[in-house]
Amino acid sequence: MSGTDLEQRLLAANLRIEHGNAERAAGADQKAIAIAEEAERRGRGGPKSLAAELGVSEKTISQAIARARRATTPHRQLPVDTLDRLFAVEVSTVPPLPAVEWQRLAHLVRGIFFDAVWVEAQPGPLLAGEVEEAAQDDGFDARPLTGLLRNLSRTQALAVIDACQSGDLAALPTT
Repeated sequence: MSGTDLEQRLLAANLRIEHGNAERAAGADQKAIAIAEEAERRGRGGPKSLAAELGVSEKTISQAIARARRATTPHRQLPVDTLDRLFAVEVSTVPPLPAVEWQRLAHLVRGIFFDAVWVEAQPGPLLAGEVEEAAQDDGFDARPLTGLLRNLSRTQALAVIDACQSGDLAALPTT
């Protein structure tokens, strides 16, 4: 493994960790806001009754209310699982391929560093180029896979990449 490849993989892992931490913090803020709003809706004695109902201490409710006051307005209004749901819908619209082709693509995808360029450009043709390079090295017929990849929409291609990265090949349509 080259130093550059390792650096790219580590950067991708750190970005994923940062994203997870940001989502976790946003979830905690969302939970705190819900608790604070419910405590306020209940009026006097609301925090105490809410603590009893949730089976937590009044201090926990107090901390949630304090966190809610500090929480920034959520930048996202969509549900947290929106991207996953979008990808699931998009994958279902991808033309089918033999399972062996999806497995080949998944193996290749695991070795690619994906950055913002893949989102801003056309990921389908970029991925097709990677498949063509691999075909030259490994001597397989890349045409079925590259033909499909070149015709995918940006979102379909990203959904395929996500399925390959996560190992969810069962989500990809097969013939």
